Formats: sequence, C-alpha cells, structure tokens
Amino acid sequence: MPGPESVRGYLDAVEAQIRWKRARTVAARELETHLEDQQEEFLAEGHPPEEAERLAVEDMGDPVAVGADLDRLHRPRPQWGMLGLTLALLLVGGWLRYALTRAGAPWDEDLDPLRCALSVVTGAVVLVGAYFLDVSRLLRWAKWVYISALIVGVLFLRFSPIVNNVSYFTRYVVLFYPAVYALWLYACRGKGWRGLLAAVTGGIPLTVVCGMIPFAQGLLQLVAIDLLLLLTAIWMDWFNLPRLQALAAAGGLTAALAAGYVWRILESVHVTTYWQILFHPEIDPQGAGYQAVMARRILGASRLMGKGGDLSIQPQTVWGRELLPEMMLPEWNHDFLPTTMVYKLGWLPYLLLLAVLAVLLLWMLRRCACQQSQSGKLLALAVVLTLAVQSAFAAALNLGFVLFSAQLPLVTGNLHSMVDCALIGLALSAFRSESILRDAVVPVPRPPQTQTA
Repeated sequence: MPGPESVRGYLDAVEAQIRWKRARTVAARELETHLEDQQEEFLAEGHPPEEAERLAVEDMGDPVAVGADLDRLHRPRPQWGMLGLTLALLLVGGWLRYALTRAGAPWDEDLDPLRCALSVVTGAVVLVGAYFLDVSRLLRWAKWVYISALIVGVLFLRFSPIVNNVSYFTRYVVLFYPAVYALWLYACRGKGWRGLLAAVTGGIPLTVVCGMIPFAQGLLQLVAIDLLLLLTAIWMDWFNLPRLQALAAAGGLTAALAAGYVWRILESVHVTTYWQILFHPEIDPQGAGYQAVMARRILGASRLMGKGGDLSIQPQTVWGRELLPEMMLPEWNHDFLPTTMVYKLGWLPYLLLLAVLAVLLLWMLRRCACQQSQSGKLLALAVVLTLAVQSAFAAALNLGFVLFSAQLPLVTGNLHSMVDCALIGLALSAFRSESILRDAVVPVPRPPQTQTA
C-alpha cells in the first residue's frame, strides 16, 4: 500500500474525503497533474526523485483538508426546481390528453386512459433516469455516440412502420439529433480547419436521415439548430481558428449545402400554391386548406373561459356514432390538441399553459447561459433550442397556420412527451454535473506571427 508521502498515497487520502464518486476521478486527475508539475520543479532544482516526490506532497498540505475543500467544490448541483416543473407539465399534459379526448375513445384506442397514464409514468422514469445520467461519459465517447445515433436512424428507416408515407418512429429518433450534433462538435474541437470541416460535414448524414423519413419540421429544425450550434462553437473558439475567418467559412459552407436543398424546394410547382394556402386556406377549404379552415373556425367559436359556442358544422356519423364537432378537425386529439383545449376549456387556460412552458424554457436558457462548462452549455443549448422550435411551430399550427405536423412539448402525444422528458433530463444532467465537466481539447498550434522591425 502506498505510503502517505507518495503521490498515490496522497491522492488516495484526498479521494477518501470526496463523497461524490464521479468527482473523485476528476479531482484526483487534476491534483495529480499539479503534483507532477511540482515534482518536476523539485527535480530541476537537483533533488533526487524520491525526495522530489516527498517535497511535492508536503507542499500540497494536509490531504484531509485538501480533500474537504475539493468535496465542497465538486458537488452535484441539484436542479429540483426545473425537474419539478417538468414533472408538473408532464402530469398536466397527460391529464389533458385523456380528459379532452376521452369522448373519441370508441374510434381511437390510443385515447385509452391506461396508455396516457403509462406514458406519464414512463416519461417520469425517463426524465429522472436522464437527470442522473453521467454526461461526462457521453462527452468522452462523443464520436461513438454520433455514429451510434446514425446507425439507429438508418435501422429505424428500414424497420419502422410507415404511417401516411412517413417512417413513424424515426421521427422521434431525429429529435435527439441536435444534441447528437452538439456532441459531434465536441469531438471536433481543437483540430483547426480540419476540425471545422468535419464539424460542417458531420451534419450532412443527420439531415439525410431526417430527409428520408420524410419529416419537414424535423429537417428544418435540425438545420437551423445545427447552424446555431456550429456558430456558437466557433464563437467559443473551439477550433483554435481566427474567429471571423471561421465564421465566414462555416457560413459559406453551410449556405452552399443549404442552397441545393432550397433550390429543390423552389423548383416544385406546388410551392406557390402551398404558401398561398398557408395564409389564405379559404381558397381550398375542402382540400389542402381544410385543416387550417377548421382550426380557425374552432378558435373563432372559443371563449376566454369555458367551452366554445356552436361551430355550425353538420354532424357526421361514423360506425353508428355521431362525431363531436371538434372531431371534424383532423388530428384533433394529437397535433391540434391545443386547439381542442382552447375550444373546451377556453383561451385563458391555454395561454397559462404556454406561459408555464415558456418559464421552463427561459429558466433552462438562463441556466445554460450561466454554465461554466462550454461542453455542457452547448449540449443544454441544443436541448433548449429543440424544445423552443417545437413550441413555436406547434403554436403556429394551432393558430391555423398549417406548415407541417408539430407537437407541443410535454403536452402533445404520449411517445413525444417521453422523448421530451429524455431531452430535458439530459440538459438538467449537464447542469447538475457542471462542477465535474471538463473541456479537454487537443491543442492545435496557431501559425507564428511574423514581427516586423
């Protein structure tokens, strides 16, 4: 067993005072590096190796006192407030999914209360599990996490059931891709221009998987968030490059890659009609504009509080049962659940729900801005942006601007809520582990500056 005067013995004595197991390795590694530097200084002064080691250990002081100081410094930072608010929103979302749509249970088995309850319980377990996840391991294996996420996406493209010409479960896989891209940026940091090129091109396979679903909202969301993450990484000097040059290069490469996709969209003969219907769905009320027309009619009949008025819709019968007026809106129990909420409960409860969700996102964003670890900051930022973009698209959809399918985080969809819980738990884990996250980087020497006389 190493003696107390040896480096190993000193480190063991210090580690014994640190209660958080994950922090022991981090603190010991930093302390060992400092001891090695001290030992090198004593060796340079002419001391023998054993004496240099002893002097370095003595110079550090009492290991118990040092360990106690490190224990106070390296402690998990609980995020009980955000965790509790997320659980509250999850419970409210589960109750809304059941209470507002239970009248449609004879037509849709997904409205079964057991399924709603199971999604809430599973979502809570996923949230807590992700909250206690060791984010430092994800950073350590960032490259393999990226490769694994691509493989999972491809496998889901191959084996996931196709619903309405869409690879159903793959839509949920790609919601993790912004966070995966943040990990990929971490794997590329410190590698100069080569790392920047790898960072830009690393986003291409992710967008290809998303485009093959096809998933318009996910693709637009992924491209926009990945670009913001890349620019943030450059601004934090992750690639050891001149900031303005790197920003210009990344912007040029991204613009060139995006131009081809935008051109393909603009070539479509349906684009003009699509944008016309987006703002004026009444020009095709029984066709492409039907959802928007129905959503706006329902919202127009809604009240500030309580159930809305008569929709003046001729009742229809399906399987011998008369459909409720709100059921005339396709996806009334899924994407348009907030619209159903406005009609049945009123505008005020819906706006209150949006306000609470906004508080959670702004709280996470503020915590993200204060994060000392750059890697944890970028990972949490990817999650916050993902949820914020989803919320914006869902709000627009439920105002009658039908861009594409969109879900309100923690409210719409059983499986979607569980994915949201996993993402939020990942961000909260980064906040919780801030004291032990380290931004290790592979240094790339900058070109020497020539000085003129």
